[in-house]
Amino acid sequence: MRNKVVRALIAFVVAAIIGYVVATLFSTAANLIRLSAVGAEISFGDAVRTFFFDLRGMAPALDWTKYGSLIIIAFAIAFPVAALLKWLTLRAEGGIRRIAPILYPLAGATAIGMIHLLSYPKYEVFAFAGARFVGGSIAQCLAGAIGGYLFHLALKKTEAWA
Repeated sequence: MRNKVVRALIAFVVAAIIGYVVATLFSTAANLIRLSAVGAEISFGDAVRTFFFDLRGMAPALDWTKYGSLIIIAFAIAFPVAALLKWLTLRAEGGIRRIAPILYPLAGATAIGMIHLLSYPKYEVFAFAGARFVGGSIAQCLAGAIGGYLFHLALKKTEAWA
């Protein structure tokens, strides 16, 4: 039991880190694409430096308003809900059992989507510029889904090891 909890915590940390890195990459890319659309010339070196600047600047910290911190908080809420739903669906009869593998990616996507939706009323704009248009918002949710999928895979492997 203790090993499962430790593995789940490690899986959570890895999922949150990868979800954050991918979300930051997508956010930076969205911002650079929009800048180049209005005439800014951005070299590959500029793009790489901007990504690392954003990665460091939005990293998780004791300040809960950092994007990385918000992702950790959102995943910490969404993944246990997905675990409960997965537990319920696996005990159900019929076709509903087929949705169990997509619950963690769906939870990750929902978690990041909620970060952006909940920031809107306070600021009257999405707090993170990379999500201020439909493509950027979808990319951010995809980053959450990737984190959720990695969490699902890690838990699946821990079940195989047990």
